[in-house]
Amino acid sequence: MSDRPILEAVPADQYRRQQQRKRAKFPLTFLQDIVVNDAEPEYLVEDILPRYGLATIYGPPGSAKTFLAVDLALSVAGGLPFFSKEVSQGGVIYIAAEAGAGLKKRVIAAREKKAIRDAPFAMMALAPNLGPKKSEAAALIADIQAEWPSDAAPIRLVIIDTLARTLRGDENSALDMGAFVADAAAIAAAFNCLVLVVHHSGKDAERGMRGSSNLNGATDAEWQISSKDGIRTVLLDKMKDSEDGLAWSFRLEKRQVSPNSGKRARSTCVVIPETSPKPVEHEPTRRQPGGVRKLVLDAVHDALGTYGEVMPVYPDLPRGKGVKRQYVRQNAVSRGVGNPDNPDGQRALISKELGNLNADGWIRQWEEWIWLPH
Repeated sequence: MSDRPILEAVPADQYRRQQQRKRAKFPLTFLQDIVVNDAEPEYLVEDILPRYGLATIYGPPGSAKTFLAVDLALSVAGGLPFFSKEVSQGGVIYIAAEAGAGLKKRVIAAREKKAIRDAPFAMMALAPNLGPKKSEAAALIADIQAEWPSDAAPIRLVIIDTLARTLRGDENSALDMGAFVADAAAIAAAFNCLVLVVHHSGKDAERGMRGSSNLNGATDAEWQISSKDGIRTVLLDKMKDSEDGLAWSFRLEKRQVSPNSGKRARSTCVVIPETSPKPVEHEPTRRQPGGVRKLVLDAVHDALGTYGEVMPVYPDLPRGKGVKRQYVRQNAVSRGVGNPDNPDGQRALISKELGNLNADGWIRQWEEWIWLPH
């Protein structure tokens, strides 16, 4: 009797799919074959950065975006907690397309603060073209693959600082931004890593990142930085497949990075954590008035400017300037609010909108007085 193992026959249709899958450019994964690899880390930084994909750090000039990016880079390379969150240690490439000389000082200061003697970290003080014309993404990937030591830890993070210096196009153009996103995706795919882009916020910081919304649509995570009284606050504005709305804060501390003293001494700053990431309780946002309601609000402001006076002393009235309701009504009528052929309906409409503005917190009213909340 033969000792050869008995082979079970593979169903013909399954065998056919297996053979076709080997040749397919776009193979299918069927429901029963979809699994999660629990051995693979889900996050690059626990809860606040995914392991793969595209992420951004953005904020206005002077918000310490690069300082935070450098601190993150050395935390990942050194396998050190980042704001008390665990990291998935690995190699880091920092593309210093903006102010490369200054970045060297920041890296040295962060390295000394974290007491890292050696780690899989490398930087380049160049600005590769990742835009729509003559993209250098393929050459960048090839050079990194050639230079990265074969015995070094695999690359987990590539930081591009900044988008503006590497796009080489119009960041307001959906086509140009789409080309940048495609190049960033190619880098992420080549190294099976996260690409983190340092970017600027627009003139109105509340409206998010500058430029085409194609970038926002493509990101897996977004960190927004704001600054007040020397404290920088980071908001996890977006986090796919996880909880967003986390926030943490830090300050900058000056450090000398050269042995020289006096006028020749060189210094920079390092990140000092103040708080760890935790959920933020948002105050309810007021609905921006429009249409008739905006006309009535404009009438309040105009009437206050023309007829405003110090309100009398009453328990229900604050100390300060207000205006009588009749002047607001007159101003609203002059702006075309309501039907002048129906005075009662016109009066009721103005009263209704004043009530709505009061409920939304745009104004305050009591009996005949109307004023603005402080």
